[in-house]
Amino acid sequence: MPEREKHWMRDFPAPSDEDSYVTRREFTKFLGLTSLAFFIGTLAAAGRKLWKSFAERQAPPLAVAAADELPVGGFKLFNYPAPDDHCILLRLDETKFVAFDQHCTHLACPVVFDAAKRQLACPCHKGFFDAEDGRVLAGPAKRPLTRLAVSIRDRRVWAELSAEERA
Repeated sequence: MPEREKHWMRDFPAPSDEDSYVTRREFTKFLGLTSLAFFIGTLAAAGRKLWKSFAERQAPPLAVAAADELPVGGFKLFNYPAPDDHCILLRLDETKFVAFDQHCTHLACPVVFDAAKRQLACPCHKGFFDAEDGRVLAGPAKRPLTRLAVSIRDRRVWAELSAEERA
């Protein structure tokens, strides 16, 4: 056996400083530390998401536009409750305003308003939502658009998280 090892070493020489192997203990330690790092990263991401969600639920109402600023069939884009949360305010008739999160519930593509059809359309996968209540009319989305509560006070249109979003 020793002769065979020598023969192998002779046929496939390796520098002695590179001729070290990882022990099972070292490998197990490496796997454990790597798993711990991934676990901590996952906790950090989840914690950030939960904290953001909690902070958003505490968001005060936002004055989006003057009531007479939008024509019937018009819309305005705004950010609420956080600067990176895109929303859309629609004026459906003289007295009716509605607001939704602008992200399609399928894959979060931005939806656009089609006043003639009174629909919000997702150009990515041909999804369509009713402008009145955000329900799915067609396409791959399964859930309606997230609706914001809208009120008119002091001739301004205010948007805030709806009661179910605050829960």
